[in-house]
Amino acid sequence: MATEISWYVFGYFDHLMTQQERFAYRHLVGTAKAMHGRTDAASQAEARESARPHLRELLSSDPEVLRLTSARMDAFIERTAQTILGEHRDKIAFNNCPKCGALTRTPKAHQYRFCGFDWHETRPGS
Repeated sequence: MATEISWYVFGYFDHLMTQQERFAYRHLVGTAKAMHGRTDAASQAEARESARPHLRELLSSDPEVLRLTSARMDAFIERTAQTILGEHRDKIAFNNCPKCGALTRTPKAHQYRFCGFDWHETRPGS
């Protein structure tokens, strides 16, 4: 299963994905919609055969896209996040709670949901 860091990177720094990764994600989303959440290789093949036309448009037959999607959605997110981190580490800022050090839900959060620490009033340079 994809880790919290992977979901954070994938969700907030998706603009750093390659075009093929975008097509692969679109393919997996189309598969998930057509197959009621399933995204494994068998589901992808079944979706290509049975999906409704509006969902079939999301699917790809590009060999590189299919290679990227050979595993399920979680594995794709994990690999893509690792690639983004490896290639664009300098463009990624993790927002950690100043009190407990845990990763916040979003890059702009000013309160951590579990320890409850709030740093809204803390401004840079004050």
